[in-house]
Formats: sequence, C-alpha cells, structure tokens
Amino acid sequence: MKKFYNFFLLSFMILILSSCGGKGADLLILNWGDYMDDDLIVAFEEKYDVNVKQVTTDSNESMYSKVLNRQSEYDIVVPSDYMIDQMHEDDLLYEIDYDKLENYDPDMFVPELISLMNSDDCIRYQGYYVPYFWGSLGIMYSKRKYPELEELVEEYEWEVLFNHDILPKGCRVGMYNSSRDALAASELYIKYSLNTTDELEITKAMDVLKNTSFYGWGADDLKLDVASGKLDLALVYSGDFFDAYYSDIESGDEENIDNYSIYAPKSRNNVFFDSLVIPKTSTNVDLAHKFIDFMLDFDNSYQNSSFVGYSPTLKEVMEGFKVDPDMEDLIAIDAYNPALILKTEDSVAEVYKYLGKEFYSLIEKKFTEVIFR
Repeated sequence: MKKFYNFFLLSFMILILSSCGGKGADLLILNWGDYMDDDLIVAFEEKYDVNVKQVTTDSNESMYSKVLNRQSEYDIVVPSDYMIDQMHEDDLLYEIDYDKLENYDPDMFVPELISLMNSDDCIRYQGYYVPYFWGSLGIMYSKRKYPELEELVEEYEWEVLFNHDILPKGCRVGMYNSSRDALAASELYIKYSLNTTDELEITKAMDVLKNTSFYGWGADDLKLDVASGKLDLALVYSGDFFDAYYSDIESGDEENIDNYSIYAPKSRNNVFFDSLVIPKTSTNVDLAHKFIDFMLDFDNSYQNSSFVGYSPTLKEVMEGFKVDPDMEDLIAIDAYNPALILKTEDSVAEVYKYLGKEFYSLIEKKFTEVIFR
C-alpha cells in the first residue's frame, strides 16, 4: 500500500512539474482533418517557442456549435464562407487587424477569388477572415468495376447521384453526411438555387434525398472508400480527390490512381472558400495573428498547398504551380482549380449564403428526417 502511495505521489509531482515547465498550449486551432502540414506547425512552434494544438471536426455546423458553446478556447478556426457569415452575424469573431500581418496584401489572392469575395453574398463579412483554401463540389468515381462511369458522370452530372437507373446495376453511391452539402447536391440536381429560402423548395430537395437509397453516408471517409473501390461514386469536396491522390503517391501506390477520378460540373456548382478566422474564444489574439501571417508567407503557403491538395488562394503560389512539374498537370483540372469553373461563361457557380436561424433550423430538422427515415 505504501509503495502504491509513493508511486502515486511521484506520478502526481511529475505531472505538476511537467505542466509548469516547457511549452504551454499557447495556440489552439479548430480545423478540418488533414488540412494543414504538420511540419509547418512544428516550424511555427520553433519560431515563436510556443505549442500548437489542433482539434479537428468534419462539418461547418459542428465548428459553429463548438465556438458558440465555447467548448474550448480556440484561437484559430477554419470555417467556410457561409459559416463565417453566420459567426459574424452572431458576434463570435474578432476583426482581423491587418496592420499585424506583414505578409498581407489585399491583391495577393487569385483574381477570380477576389471577385467572389467582393460579391454581394460575401461583402458583408469582409474584414473578419483571411482566405486559406478554396474549391468546389465534385463527383468522385471509381473505374475499377464500372469504367463506363466516367462517361456517365460527365453526361449526366448531378443526376448520377440520384437517378440510379442510369447507372450500372449494383453501383454503390455515397452521400456527404452534411446537411448543407447534401441539400446542395439535391438542389443542383433539380436546378434550385443553393441559397433558396422557399420552404417548399427546401422540402422538395430534402424529399429527393429521402427517396434516394444511398449505399453509405460519410465525410472524409468517402474519398477513401471510392479510391479503394468500396464505393463506386460519391459526392465530395474537390480537394478530397487530391487528398486520396497524394496519399497514394506518398504510400508508393501510384498505380491505384488510375482506378479513380473526379468530375466537377461547370454548368452548376458550389464554389467555396475556407478561411482563417479568430473567434472570441481566443485567449491569445496576437499569437493568432502571427500564425495567420506565418501561413501567408509565400514559402509556407506553397508548402502547405502542396501538402493539403486544395487549390491555393495566393496568386503567386498558383503561378508557381503552373511551372512546377509536380503540380502543372493538376491545376489544369477543373475540380482542382475553381477559377476554371468561374471563367466558364454559362456557369452558374454559387457561394453558400447564411440563410438565417429559421432556415438553418428547418434544414437541420429536414436532414434529420432524411438520415433517420
């Protein structure tokens, strides 16, 4: 008993001493999974003698809930456009102090992205974010069992997710387990605005989801399931494909890349941008600005963009990719480069808007009915 007591006392003292010395948890980031190069985090820690901790989540709605309920003292959060709008509306964000960002220039971003940021849908929350990555929705498909999927996806676009009669028998279709994105896929299929506030239209779009039999619902796992052949096609974010692409390259399984691909419809699509914001849960706003500035450095942004797989927001990084033999083929793909979607004259590309609490509640209620039907 005495030995146990001495062991307990020693363990307790070690715990106390370790918490008093060394680096503290100085910067807490709420982020998506696999959305930042860990080597850059280490470099930032060494530069400023701090400790950075990342917490991951898989939806904007979860991100919002964690900040709203102050689940932790997050210093940096990485929401998408419409969720920045909602957080701003609910007074959950600090304004960005651009004087603290030595690397910042308002003209440093891809021109098409700047136009998007200056649009009527996005202008009201300017000053509260710095763009991080951007992309679109896409349809990722496997060519293992049904090589004809490539032709079908390009011909029928969003319809392949819902009209399974046009697909080969036994084709396994996955859908994103996110209310806004699943709803968007349905709205793209029946040609409604992604920002409709017509309750009848929202109900009809949700009914389409409810009446479609999906093989599986998922999030980040959808890309891996398609890449491995567990699913034949699925709704994904454009960068999900490139996550799988890079993963196969890093693991030495480059032959597997030929087994899957992605198509991002240009006629109708969602173009989004994710950004670095500073929530009012932050206890170290100055360090949060240092981190944002660190990520705006050209070399750091280039490295991070090469690692993550989503399209870079910095103009110079994109220009660098055009002459980089490892990247030049990728940026010619519409799904990788949303600027190519926006440049299409007949494209209907929408940014999600914050629709207000009433419609948010309606969408969540309807989506729950879809999932638990």
